[in-house]
Amino acid sequence: MKKIKMIFITTVIFALSIFAVSAAEADVVVSLQIDNPIMEVNGGQAEIDPGRGTSPVVINNRTLVPIRAIIEAFGGSVTWQDSTQTVVLAMGSDTVSLVIDSEVAYFNSELHTLDAAPQIINERTMLPIRFVAESFNLGVAWDGSTQTVYVISNTLDDSEYSYITGSVPEYSGKPYVQINNNMPLFKDYEIINGSFEYYSTLDELGRCDVCMASVAEDIMPTEERSSISSVTPTGWINNSYDSVDGGYLYNRCHLIGFQLTGENANERNLITGTRYLNVDAMLPFENMVDDYIEQTGNRVMYRVTPVFENENLVADGVLMEAYSVEDNGSGISFCVYCYNVQPGIYIDYATGANSDMYTDVAVVESPYETAIQSGIYRTPTGKKYHLDPDCGGKNSYEVSLDDALSAGLTPCKKCAS
Repeated sequence: MKKIKMIFITTVIFALSIFAVSAAEADVVVSLQIDNPIMEVNGGQAEIDPGRGTSPVVINNRTLVPIRAIIEAFGGSVTWQDSTQTVVLAMGSDTVSLVIDSEVAYFNSELHTLDAAPQIINERTMLPIRFVAESFNLGVAWDGSTQTVYVISNTLDDSEYSYITGSVPEYSGKPYVQINNNMPLFKDYEIINGSFEYYSTLDELGRCDVCMASVAEDIMPTEERSSISSVTPTGWINNSYDSVDGGYLYNRCHLIGFQLTGENANERNLITGTRYLNVDAMLPFENMVDDYIEQTGNRVMYRVTPVFENENLVADGVLMEAYSVEDNGSGISFCVYCYNVQPGIYIDYATGANSDMYTDVAVVESPYETAIQSGIYRTPTGKKYHLDPDCGGKNSYEVSLDDALSAGLTPCKKCAS
């Protein structure tokens, strides 16, 4: 459940070793330091290449480290086909095949061109980590100050789900509640100096899972946000209510806010969230982190976890955690659960269907909803959006619903109500 944007100081390349790490855990952080034959897996130390003393090195601005121990730490396997000089990496149902000295590689049956061909150096097989990590959805971070490479995965397992749900009280009128005395749940080895982003792959129902980042100025957006209307998250049955600010119940809600990492129309980072969740619950914390980084230049460990009950298509809420790295949490430290509710509106979390709680009359999808998904109309100075381009006048132009709502527009009572 992870889509990765790789942040590198150098082009990272990994080498094979014969060492096998013990059974993989759901959450894994592997760290390797240049010129150090010892790696860490979830804080525990082990030789990278037992008996050989192999250490990660930098050659021609490329970082080379052994890979077998890393792949196996994440539950994968490595095989070598001597007759074809081919390395096959497997993780779950996915495989990556690379041939020595060839820039052609395969992820499952898809052909890819590499920016660095695998090669054998001192009888060790070196592989390009960027392609491998992106294929297997493993986050990668580089800490230049300590010459350390991190490889990361994270997901919500049953024990974590039970802890969260067991700690959350029923919604009582406040958009969020503190969890764990407001102390984030990061383990020591999950506090990472190098910048990275990690977006879980969608599950079998198409739902998002953990999104995690070490946020700093170097991964924050430099361009304006574009439309996200191309993404339809699970449970997206949207309707308009007079009681909802902006009109529509649901927003395409970023788990990690755009202002922090610049991820926009990424389906692995967008859930069906109420306007109340997006604006009243999550946005103040996103702004807090954004302001802190802008003022200090420091980085913040940041994780947002959507919590789905059973096979529901709409999340009950999201767990937000943040911890400022350089000052050991004195600047930013919180752990809050944000409720995915909308006061006065009933939501069927299994499907996303919704209705006015006070009339108890089911609201079905409006006949113009399909048209809204493909674009609506506004004028440069108007306060309304329109379904009929002629209703707004000759200066009308097409925008997405999300863009209209972000601009604070409300539906025209003549053509969009």
